[in-house]
Amino acid sequence: MKKSLSKAESLLIYLLPIVVFFSYYPVIRLGANDSMNFELSLPLIWLAIFGCISMFKMPAILTHYGVRKSVLILLFPVFAVLSIFWSANPLRGVLTAGILWLIFMSVVNIINIKFEKDYLKRVLSVYMAMSVLVSIICIVQCFADVLGANTELSLLCPGCVYTVLGFPHPNGLAIEPQFMGNLLIAPALISLLVLYNAIKDEVSKRTLFGYVGLSIFLIMTLYICFSRGALYAFGLAGAVMGVVLLVRDKSKHAFWLLVPAILGCGCGLLLQGLWAEMSPTSENFAQGIQRSIHQITLGKVDLREQVSTEGEQSTFSGYIEESTNVRLNLNEIAFGTWSANNKYLGVGIGGAGVAMSSYSEEIGSKEIVQNEYVNILLELGVVGIIFLIILIVIICKNIYKLKGGVLLVPIIVAYVITLCFFSGFPNVLHIYLMTPILYWVGQKRLLC
Repeated sequence: MKKSLSKAESLLIYLLPIVVFFSYYPVIRLGANDSMNFELSLPLIWLAIFGCISMFKMPAILTHYGVRKSVLILLFPVFAVLSIFWSANPLRGVLTAGILWLIFMSVVNIINIKFEKDYLKRVLSVYMAMSVLVSIICIVQCFADVLGANTELSLLCPGCVYTVLGFPHPNGLAIEPQFMGNLLIAPALISLLVLYNAIKDEVSKRTLFGYVGLSIFLIMTLYICFSRGALYAFGLAGAVMGVVLLVRDKSKHAFWLLVPAILGCGCGLLLQGLWAEMSPTSENFAQGIQRSIHQITLGKVDLREQVSTEGEQSTFSGYIEESTNVRLNLNEIAFGTWSANNKYLGVGIGGAGVAMSSYSEEIGSKEIVQNEYVNILLELGVVGIIFLIILIVIICKNIYKLKGGVLLVPIIVAYVITLCFFSGFPNVLHIYLMTPILYWVGQKRLLC
């Protein structure tokens, strides 16, 4: 069953590629308790409206799927709701389960919409235009920071300013750079595919240079966000895309995609060197680049020079090992908490923070696991993992004949990797909401 867009759905989906970039700013603060902050963002408001519209479509969609298939796809979200009854944090559980169901209904609804090709082209154009605009905002943030603007004006997070490494790394309109970098993964991959098609179709040099510039600019911004998780995921996804193109077209044109990827990262490095030189700290241009390479390679490549002890000093002089250790420690505590509780049912949806703080005095009840897979195991146990695998298998069985997989498969690969670096829904709604849109972009062969 494929249904046409209603006017409300058409408007909301047209707004989606704009809204997703406002994942934290502006933020509506509604208070807090000991275990969570109560905040609303534009993507959450969008999700609430579209999810409610989708709820009324669900009976017809599930009827079309049939009883067996409907039961199987509902196992995971229904079990998540049931886990509220044994959740270590029932209030957070209710809110998290609500968001999960809104995402589930929205995705199922989008997959069953009959999109017109021209409409999808407009949505894709808006998505890429917003990517460029937000990238410009990121660069402006960094220049504002080294020129002395406070964080209230620049909107940089406390750990994003030049005083940390000698140069800033932007978070855009997201709460942290890792989420801003994650937002740029899909647009950067799309720009590479557009460039590949332009090379293959032998478009004019002017048009080709424009596509090259777009790819370099988006990849450069992704690099200066300085999220290793986002960068590693993009690199692997780009490699997957290149291999798929080589196998499919048996053309060496795919190797040309390395050029904007390398130049984009190179320009990002140069910008970081420039900001290190401009910042009030004692670091110079070369030292900024050296620190960037040291951090991005997890300290494996060390080209750093001795830093002058005169003048203002940044907090770190290279690879911030603590950032890696904190994540690993949280994963270790999460596994320990899971082992100490019901391994089959977990601690209940939304209960990770409270359960971990009860297990270990090292962390507070507001802490998150920072690994979505470990988080699901801790909160929903082995049963939840099994139900999730069933849902994934059903999705894979229904897209094994996917058209345009050259775009969607690398994007999914990237997102699967990035889920190892954070947990939760509000800051990464683009992963769940834009992916089905890009599925239709592939199905309509807009970029293939």
